[in-house]
Amino acid sequence: MTGRGWSVATWRDWSQEHASAQGGACSHDGPNDGLVLHLSTDTRTLFHPGASVFFAIRGPWHDGHDFVGDAHSKGVRRFVVSDRPEAPWCEDSDVIVVPDVLLALQHMAHAKRMAFQGPVLAVTGSNGKTTVKEWLARLLPPQRALHRSPLSHNSQLGVPLSVWSLEVHHDVSVIEAGISEPGEMQRLQACIQPTDGVLTHLGQAHMAQFDGAEHLAKEKCALFKGCRRVFMPEAFRRACEAHVDASIVTWANTDDPSVHHAGLRVRFDRHTRGLSLTWSGESAQTTLPFADVASVQNACTAALVALNLEVGLDEVAASMAELSSLSGRLSSTQRSRGGVLIQDDCNHDFGSLRVALNALDSAPEARQSIALVGDVPQSGLDATRRAQQIAEVVKRHRVSDLWVWGPSWSEGTEKALIEAMQDGRLDAPTAIRVFRDMNELVTTAEDLGRANVLVKVASTDRLQPAMQALAPARHVTTLTLNTSAVVNNLRALKAHAGAQGVIAVIKGLGYGTDPVLLGRLLEAQNVDWLAVAYAEEGVVLRDAGIGARILVFNPDPSTFDTMHAHDLEPQLVSTSHVQMAKEWAEANDVEGWAVHLKLDTGMHRLGLAPHEDEHVETLLGSPALELVSVMTHLAGADDAALDDASRRQLSAFLQRTEDRFHGVPRHVLNSAGASRIHEWLSASEREAHAPVLTHIRVGLAMYGVGPGSERIGLENVLSLETSVSKLVHIPAGEGSGYGFTDAVDHDRTLAVLSVGYADGYPRALGNGQGHVHWNGHLLPTVGRVCMDMVTVDATGLEVHPGDRMTLWGERPRIDDVAAQASTIPYELLTRIGPRVQRIVQR
Repeated sequence: MTGRGWSVATWRDWSQEHASAQGGACSHDGPNDGLVLHLSTDTRTLFHPGASVFFAIRGPWHDGHDFVGDAHSKGVRRFVVSDRPEAPWCEDSDVIVVPDVLLALQHMAHAKRMAFQGPVLAVTGSNGKTTVKEWLARLLPPQRALHRSPLSHNSQLGVPLSVWSLEVHHDVSVIEAGISEPGEMQRLQACIQPTDGVLTHLGQAHMAQFDGAEHLAKEKCALFKGCRRVFMPEAFRRACEAHVDASIVTWANTDDPSVHHAGLRVRFDRHTRGLSLTWSGESAQTTLPFADVASVQNACTAALVALNLEVGLDEVAASMAELSSLSGRLSSTQRSRGGVLIQDDCNHDFGSLRVALNALDSAPEARQSIALVGDVPQSGLDATRRAQQIAEVVKRHRVSDLWVWGPSWSEGTEKALIEAMQDGRLDAPTAIRVFRDMNELVTTAEDLGRANVLVKVASTDRLQPAMQALAPARHVTTLTLNTSAVVNNLRALKAHAGAQGVIAVIKGLGYGTDPVLLGRLLEAQNVDWLAVAYAEEGVVLRDAGIGARILVFNPDPSTFDTMHAHDLEPQLVSTSHVQMAKEWAEANDVEGWAVHLKLDTGMHRLGLAPHEDEHVETLLGSPALELVSVMTHLAGADDAALDDASRRQLSAFLQRTEDRFHGVPRHVLNSAGASRIHEWLSASEREAHAPVLTHIRVGLAMYGVGPGSERIGLENVLSLETSVSKLVHIPAGEGSGYGFTDAVDHDRTLAVLSVGYADGYPRALGNGQGHVHWNGHLLPTVGRVCMDMVTVDATGLEVHPGDRMTLWGERPRIDDVAAQASTIPYELLTRIGPRVQRIVQR
């Protein structure tokens, strides 16, 4: 992230003061000129290294100290580390050595924040943080210069990177803050130093890390230390007032008996979506474009804050009618002509533009890399300076073509953009086009061949014709994968199981998603191995340029040539299997081929029987093979009734691997075993079996699915959604679809959905067995599920053609849908058809 930055003198003054305060040390041997503009923790996004400080942060998956040499070779000359290496690069760099590198990053951002004198609002809550932040931005007038966190950057790392971009010309700043364990919020509060606070919700997220609801409320309210006011729904006042010293300002429904406490009073009619607002003796009416409880509550919280920021009631009401649901995340879809289309549904500012351009930089290789960017009216800058700032941001990224959607831009503004793009640029110039006419933009988009395209404008709704031209919709049924939730789940599982390593299973086409995308994502997280079922799946990953170690669970000897050629590691499951691998390697003059061994401890499917261990150990003594891990598979870890059997398998595995196969990782914990480890193993049992619990081997749990997933706070990763194609009115006594089933004694309105069993929605979910989610309602299926359609009962609801409905996701959860279909989530995921469009959220 970046802002206008510091001079070298300011940087050195701060670093000296911070190092002294933290018991560290610093040396200033780097260049004396230039500016400190960028705070970097990732060498892959170093585009102006000479103006960057590299923070070598140690995380659960990587150690930034492993990359300081790479950062120096790219041109970085300012470093913050916790261990000063004896390396030549130290001799020409500013090097700050402190015990806690992340704390240094937070303190540096805090120093930048303290130069800002305007209001700083900190937003937290169990959910709804990004939505309230983005909706508040839409409720504020466009002339208000707004600074805010990009996307949902609310972590210990994301918060300081967001704060660093705060500048004195902004009128107001809105920063998200999220926590997953006690003690984190105090550090974020010290970094943000908010003047006002916003609490969106108190729920069950990460509850396993806290001692109940009161403890969670206390930890979240730590963010509000020193605030003047804290805004929240009246429903949360009682839980928070003991932990908040500030004035609590709330909104409440007029039917709430505590409404007299609330500054904003609301009344919402779910059927008409009409909302009445009463504030300071005045009233206004509006209509919301949604009816679900969570969205209405988030909209009211955003309205409460906007009103307290002196936005007029009528202005707020008018803007609320234009709100639209959002995820607060970047998403990408494949383009039929090649490449990807990347977009986000957040409001548009320079911070979120930088994040979006990072995503474009990391997209798979394509002939062109195009950024379609809109104006940034809420930046507080005049038109010329906005154009120049767009150029400054874009120049730091790998953009071959810059398209600007500027229907109101003057020729002078366009000239300022072009001059700024050319100023000081030494590499190949970016092609620049400013579009003022939608037809021209659509025609250009239709003619575009293979390319990665980023669309980043104030509202993507106005560019729908161009977006349709860039990536024509192939199917209205979509499977959305949230990549940040995958990463969060992996980290949570690893911490929950107390594991040191991870084998990430992406077989079955990534459980019906996108194995290449998952492979790249997990490789970036430094997992120990990716695991696939067959050699061909590993070849696909290698052909996509993925270099991580890949374990193949079911390698046929006929594929040994292919596997070795692509650096794939076979799992061997019997004496004959090991013998064939040894003979193949020796015949092909291969030495040290990495192989894995599977032991059968009771599942009786694949794996060595105990009597084979001694002979296999002898075979593995050949220099042709190198044993790199040994595993077994739990047959009933998902079933509490089979916990005794799971413990017997675990003990058998420990005993056999204590006698043989030493010095390599031994893994037994699959998804269910890792998720339920505290249920089926006591603390003493975990300690006794610790040598075989060092690694987890997870697939389904990465998606937040399976036994124990909710209990340990895993996030939902996948959502299957479709659209209403038509509404049908059915008289009493008549059924619907094949066989005229589900006839009832009253008139009904049915919604026909564009999904069927050809898309992976099971036929077993027909006739009311399944339910889909729409605006807070679960609608039962009616009649039989067809190949391409299913109908649901929408009687009495304001459902319209084109409305989106969720087949599974946050609600209903895929675990519940699988149970209703008398199957398991694995089958539902792997049956998702190829015509379902895959969308990736970041």
